[in-house]
Amino acid sequence: MKEKNYSIIIVSDATSTNKEFVLSSRLIRNSILAFLALMLISGFMIFDYLTISFDKEKMKTLETDNVKKEKTIAELDSQVKIINESLARMETYKQRILVAVGLTSPHALKEVGSGGGEPIRNVTGSIELPGKSVNLTREQAGEKLIDKVKGISKDAKKIEKSLKFVQDHIDEQKIRLAHTPSRWPTRGYLTDSFGMRKNPLTGQTQFHGGQDISTQIGNPVIATADGYVLIAEYKGVLGNLIHIEHGFGYQTRYGHLVSFKVKEGDRVKRGQVVGYVGSTGRSTAPHLHYEVIYQGKRINPLNFILD
Repeated sequence: MKEKNYSIIIVSDATSTNKEFVLSSRLIRNSILAFLALMLISGFMIFDYLTISFDKEKMKTLETDNVKKEKTIAELDSQVKIINESLARMETYKQRILVAVGLTSPHALKEVGSGGGEPIRNVTGSIELPGKSVNLTREQAGEKLIDKVKGISKDAKKIEKSLKFVQDHIDEQKIRLAHTPSRWPTRGYLTDSFGMRKNPLTGQTQFHGGQDISTQIGNPVIATADGYVLIAEYKGVLGNLIHIEHGFGYQTRYGHLVSFKVKEGDRVKRGQVVGYVGSTGRSTAPHLHYEVIYQGKRINPLNFILD
C-alpha cells in the first residue's frame, strides 16, 4: 500500500510567503504511538509512586499500632498478674471460711498456697523462666494472654460457686440458729431442775421434764426462738400453757402462766413476749415451768440457755 503524505502550509500576512511541511502517515502514526507509550509509562510511574507512598504510610500506621498493641498487652498482662494474686488470696480466704463454718477439714489449709508462680512476661513479648527466656511473637503473646484470662475466669467461677455454697450454708445455719432455743424465758431463781425430783405436792420421787424458774407473778415470758404457736390454752397440771413449734426438731413449752399475749397459730420471734408468769394449774407459788423438746424427747433446758 502506497504511503500517504500530508502537507501543512503556514501562510504569513507580513511577508506574503508560505511555508509548507510535508508529514508522512508513518511519521504521524509513529508519533501517536510514541505519545501513547509515554503516557502509559508515565501512568505506571505515577501509580507505582502512589502505591509505594501508600504502603509506606500503611507500614508506619502498622508500626504505630504494633507499638500500642505491645504496650496494651504488657499492661493487660500486668493486670492479669494482679488479678491472679487477688484470686490466690481469695482462695486462701475461701478455705479459711470453709474451715470456720465446718465445711472442710483444717488440714485442707496446708495445701493453700502450694505450687510455683506463673511465668512472668516482659514488655517485648517473651516469657521469662528460671534460667531461660523464650521469645514469642505478638500473636503468640496475645494467645498466651487470652489463655491466662480464660484460666482466671474459670478460677473466679469456681471461687464464686464455693462462696455461694458457703453463703447458702451460712444462711441455713442462721435460720437454724434463729429457731434453736437459746435464751432465758424469764428472769428469776432456778428451783426444781430437769430430772428426777421429789414432787412438792405428793412427796413422791418422779421425773421432772423441765426447769422451774421462780419469779414474781406478772413477769413477762419470752419465746426463746423463732417459731409459731401450737397451743395457747389451759392444760391441766401445767395450767395456762403455751407450746411453740420452732422447726428443725425443736419445741418449747411454757407452763403456769397467768395470761397469754399470743394465740394459737401466731408466728413469734426470739425475744417476743408470749405471756406472763403465774401460778395456774398444779403450782405452790408463782413460777415458770419451761421445757425444751428435741425430736419428741424432753431434754435439759439449761443446755439451751446461753445468755
